Amino acid sequence: MNTIGTFQLEPNRFYWARRLPAKGASISEPSDIEVVQISTVFGAACEFWTVAVVGSDERFDLSAFEFFQKVPSPPIAGGRRANLVRGADSVAAFRRRA
Repeated sequence: MNTIGTFQLEPNRFYWARRLPAKGASISEPSDIEVVQISTVFGAACEFWTVAVVGSDERFDLSAFEFFQKVPSPPIAGGRRANLVRGADSVAAFRRRA
């Protein structure tokens, strides 16, 4: 699987990635591939981005991972109404039906 460079990452997007072994650690076997998010919680500029591990509260430096590809977003149905509307709009719609 081909890796992508950190300069190709996009903020707040999800990627398939693998943790790199820590410096000085013995390499027994490669770690599993997991889904991570490029987080901007510490700032929007790329030098503040971190890697957020999905399903945990762990955050790492970008250099702690190798990235493979972006996880595709689900398709958005055209013409589909949003499930949530502003409170005043939903109350007005309810009253018109009643």
